Amino acid sequence: MFCSVHRWRFLCGVLALSLSVIASATQSAGTVVAKSTTQARVNTPEQDRRHLTAILQKRFPALAMDDWSQGAQAISPTLLVTPLGGANATNVNDILAIGQKQWSRKFKNTKTFADCFAGKGKREVKNQTRLTAAGYPFYDEFSGAVVTIEMALQRCLISNGEAAMGITTEDEQRQMGALIAYFRHLSVGQKLAVKVASPGALARYQAGRDWFSRRLGDKDKACASCHVLSAGQTVDGLTYAPAIGQVLAWPRMVYGVAPDTGLRRLQQQFQRCMLRVGAEPFQLNSPEYNDLEYFLSAISNGLTLRPPIRTESAISVGKPSPSAEKRQ
Repeated sequence: MFCSVHRWRFLCGVLALSLSVIASATQSAGTVVAKSTTQARVNTPEQDRRHLTAILQKRFPALAMDDWSQGAQAISPTLLVTPLGGANATNVNDILAIGQKQWSRKFKNTKTFADCFAGKGKREVKNQTRLTAAGYPFYDEFSGAVVTIEMALQRCLISNGEAAMGITTEDEQRQMGALIAYFRHLSVGQKLAVKVASPGALARYQAGRDWFSRRLGDKDKACASCHVLSAGQTVDGLTYAPAIGQVLAWPRMVYGVAPDTGLRRLQQQFQRCMLRVGAEPFQLNSPEYNDLEYFLSAISNGLTLRPPIRTESAISVGKPSPSAEKRQ
């Protein structure tokens, strides 16, 4: 698919042009795309990471790269950031406790979630295929699909004869978000180390890269429009975080205008981004979102996992429509 195709063209100016061309390109995503006439080339994750790092470091020369994992809060000090469980974290002290309770509950076979992950979820173990949170998402060679933390937790339940957790009601969403937050909390201090080590994995990475670069919705924007070309800028009350490190800032507590408040997971944020540009969101845990999460994680390799945070939401975009729950 070529850059000239309306709405579905790749944002070639971000991930396909050379660094010299990107550096001299206008800040307008539409102008960058209009200047490009070639399809996005296939890069390795390391090439993309170096490429994007060079662009973003020019935007934030005084900001340590490892701080990018704080998302927009690393750029805009006026945004409120408090570690979950911190003394000033109103209404979030219970989140990690809820997650720990889920993590520690015994299954009917007496095992727990901890038995499904390396080092009980706390550390990598040599010669084991099981991972800590720092290794997610990963590409499953057997199924040919990306497996996220949420999917791994559901697999753990099913493999131990338990029913999968529901994620339909607000309480179910909160329970899953808290469990993910606690699991990631066990890996605080570890470096993100997502592997893209086979042709199948590279294909899924490339699919996520394409979604990141693809223009969508009434506003005709791509993820890269905001999180690369406009990274660090504040538009309509929203400060755009750099693409690298984004995945490490979630789940988080968001306080703002209802219904944009509460514990939010990464893919729920994907849905809100699509709503903001006037596009119909995909279903949570859809292949599209899983591939996008895989891409964003791979380009963030080497950054440090931090404690979950809370922040203030400056704008409400509403909830995904019911059709988003059905869209495949």
